[in-house]
Amino acid sequence: MITNFLKAKCTIQTKTATSGPLGETETWATEETRWCRRVSVDVATKTAYMQNNTIVTYKFVFDGTVALLLGQQRIIYQDVIYELAESAQHVEGKTIVMTKRAG
Repeated sequence: MITNFLKAKCTIQTKTATSGPLGETETWATEETRWCRRVSVDVATKTAYMQNNTIVTYKFVFDGTVALLLGQQRIIYQDVIYELAESAQHVEGKTIVMTKRAG
């Protein structure tokens, strides 16, 4: 069962890439701020993702449908950047996305 308790605000940022004479430059723009919940993933989940060469440390839960694109968006939670590890899943009126802490 997914909890309805969303206690913190997350910022969703979208990447814009521009090409210039020195190569590609990435900039991140704030798209929206939403209520969310950050949940640590258990060891079994981490192990399952590691078998696919993917690192997962946390999952984020949002109320309603949130469109999150892998490689194009990221989440800022308490001044820490989290990169999406896979596309978002929509379950029981919630959006769940697996992430890893950047850096």
